[in-house]
Parts: sequence; structure tokens; C-alpha cells
Amino acid sequence: MSTEAKYHHLIPQTYMSAWANASGTLKVEFKSNLGTIVDRNKERIGGITDFHSIKAGMPICTESDAKLIFSELSSYSVSCDGVLLATPLELNRHYIDFHKWVITRPDGTPVSKKRLKDIIEQVKIKDIEENWCTKYENKWKSIVSQISSTILSAPNGYLTAFERDFLMLFFTALDWRGFTSNVIFESVYKKMEDCLTDEEIPVDERILPSIKTAAEEMRHYLLLSWYRAFLNDSGVIYKDAMINLKQTNFHFMIADGATKFLTCDSPAFIYTRKDGLKMGLLPITPQILMAKGKCSDPNDFDKFYITHISDDDVREYNKAIGNNATEFIIHPN
Repeated sequence: MSTEAKYHHLIPQTYMSAWANASGTLKVEFKSNLGTIVDRNKERIGGITDFHSIKAGMPICTESDAKLIFSELSSYSVSCDGVLLATPLELNRHYIDFHKWVITRPDGTPVSKKRLKDIIEQVKIKDIEENWCTKYENKWKSIVSQISSTILSAPNGYLTAFERDFLMLFFTALDWRGFTSNVIFESVYKKMEDCLTDEEIPVDERILPSIKTAAEEMRHYLLLSWYRAFLNDSGVIYKDAMINLKQTNFHFMIADGATKFLTCDSPAFIYTRKDGLKMGLLPITPQILMAKGKCSDPNDFDKFYITHISDDDVREYNKAIGNNATEFIIHPN
């Protein structure tokens, strides 16, 4: 599957759809203006242009990425500071010094660098967006429909688990993908970040306008690399999901009263309860909250527990959801 999408949602549109009206409009409360709720279309919120694209000069480019990105140079000779750049990966490593490149035809005549740079910069490798759509985005609507039709009418207790692997992978993806990433990663990276320079990257050298420092750029590359691996069933994020499949399970909370569940720009996260125990939370719809907790009995892995909760309990969970938001909270329509 191929995608030409430029605006890449950190919070998938298909996920936000449960809080949207028929025309795709969301009720949004920005943390910079708490108490004011405005309309925003789900197509134009929660994303950053080319956020998941692989481009020239990125250190996470693979050999196949570099071959595609620099394919226009295959018939030319390229050198930098008198050194021949003989492979696509060498071209990628030295792309930051493009202004020093000497590009010539086989007969030794120079080539217009501006035209070539324009062509190179138009190449955006979007397998992350494509794989996300194929493996998760396209299936989520039917999963939500199955959850709603099965769970909303069920009494307190439990029923036979379904799509457990998919739900664990989806939860894990959103836990790492949101505006704020996995809490353990963020904690560890914050300690690393304190050791790095906070000097701003010149505007014309930034890979994305929103990534302003070297520390932010390194974080982006790390998460992009891990997320790409996850979508190919490997790497740190995928291992996190596999560990959780062996150690945790899901409990669904149902909001039957007038108060419904919020969601936000970092919807999957770890919540510390009043008793000190930790649980993962992910609102599924305004009426359904999915909680992830430790499961010590192997016989319980094939069960989903269900609890219909009061408005007061819903409000308590909504506080946690709102507190976890980075930029905005989404209210039910």
C-alpha cells in the first residue's frame, strides 16, 4: 500500500473518530487555554507534516533508503573535500556538507547542484505511515465496533477475550507514538538530555520546524527507528508489547451515566491509582476505557474483565487523562 499523505498524525485519525461527529469535527480543549472548548477537524489536528518520513541526511537511513534517496546521482561522480563519496550511504552521511560537494558527469563537466538538491529533497520514504495503515489503522474501526457490540451490553464480570494480541500491540504503539512517549523512555531520555547541549539548530538545518535542538533531534531519530522496527515486528517497542502479552491483561470500564470519557494527544499511558498500583489506560470510545494491569494467573489471559462504573469514577479517570495531555484534550461530542 502506498500513501501520499504529508500530514502525519501522531494520534491516528481512526482513533480520534470515536469522539468526532459525522463530519469529523472534534470538541477540543487546548491546555494553553483551559476551560475553552473549540471545534477542530480530526484531519487537521494531532499531527506534524512528514513526521514519520525518512529523508536525506537522517542517520537512521538504511542502505536501501539511501539508494532510493540518491538514485538521481547514480550516473555522476560526487566528492566532498577531495574525497570520493562512492556509495549511497556515504552520500547520506555527508549530506550535511552538500554545499561542499563537487558533482560531475563521466566526462568531468560539472552538474547543477541546485536541481539535484531539489530532486533529492523531494524523496520522502513513507513506509512507516504505509505499514501503520496496513497493520493497524485500517483495522481499528472494526475492532472498536466489535468491542462496543460485545462489551457495552455485558454485565459486570468477564467474557472470553478477543483480539488480545492486536489490542496489546495497538496500546503499545500509542504509548510510544503520542506527543509524549512511553514514560520509562521519557524518564531515561530526560537524564541523557541533561548531558546534551541545548543549543538551537539553525532554522534552515532543522529536519522538522518543531525540532529545535540536537537533543530533540536525537530523540526523534531514536523513536522513529524503533517505531519503524515495531511495524516490522522487531525492536524495543515490539519487545515491550510481547512482554506485556505475557504479564498483563485488559479490564474494560464502562461509563453508563451522563459523564463520558475524554481522550487526549497522548491517550495510552501508565496511571498510578490511589492505592499506589500502576495500570495502563487507553480510552476506546467516550463510553469505554481500556485498562491494562498485571495478570498473575495464566488462566485469566483468555478473559476480559468488565466493570460498569459511576460518574464519579469516570471523572477521576478523566482527571488522569487530562493531566497526561501534552497540548490538547478531546471531549465527547
